[in-house]
Amino acid sequence: MPGIERVPPGGHAVLTFDDGPDAAPDATAAILDRLDAIGAKATFFVLGEQIEAAPGLVAEIVARGHEVGVHGRRHFRHDRVGAAESGADVEAGCDALAACLGEAPRYYRPPYGKLSPAAAEACRRRGLEVVYWSTWGLDWEPLPADRVAARVIRDLDDGGIVLLHDSARYAVRPTAAPTAGALARIGDAAAEKGLRLVTLSEARRAAAARPLGAER
Repeated sequence: MPGIERVPPGGHAVLTFDDGPDAAPDATAAILDRLDAIGAKATFFVLGEQIEAAPGLVAEIVARGHEVGVHGRRHFRHDRVGAAESGADVEAGCDALAACLGEAPRYYRPPYGKLSPAAAEACRRRGLEVVYWSTWGLDWEPLPADRVAARVIRDLDDGGIVLLHDSARYAVRPTAAPTAGALARIGDAAAEKGLRLVTLSEARRAAAARPLGAER
């Protein structure tokens, strides 16, 4: 179903992280520290059940200058459940994040990239834009940091949206540490390509502010 897969080019790419916030020391906190180290900002798509377990981490993500979108309340494929369950999960995820931050989210990413008609309708009701990606690190698999980085770097380009994960709770890998470990190489590669790593909203604001036809 339709959604954002890229942002307008402008010398930037968007890092996104799914499945948190995760209080494990190898997860969200480690990701935030590495993002600080490379001077990058990112958009985190969080789950309601994880917000309930670690609400302070959502505030920490925002305090460090990052952006938060919603990933639903639970982590399941929306094309494999009934319409009522699918739509209700989007609503519950929105409610959990809004209660935590005091404002409604703008963006929704469906788990596994699978959006049902009921979830799409819930997004419409809540004014959410659906966000997919243009490249990923395959970091739900038990891959080492260098392979995660190499997979991202291969397709990292101007206007790209990168899918990564700041939790291992919904994957076959035992730890999220390789994702954190990959960020230094990803940051170096982005700099070599002349790309800033920014939030989804920052990239879109930059595009909106450029005069029509202007080159970066």
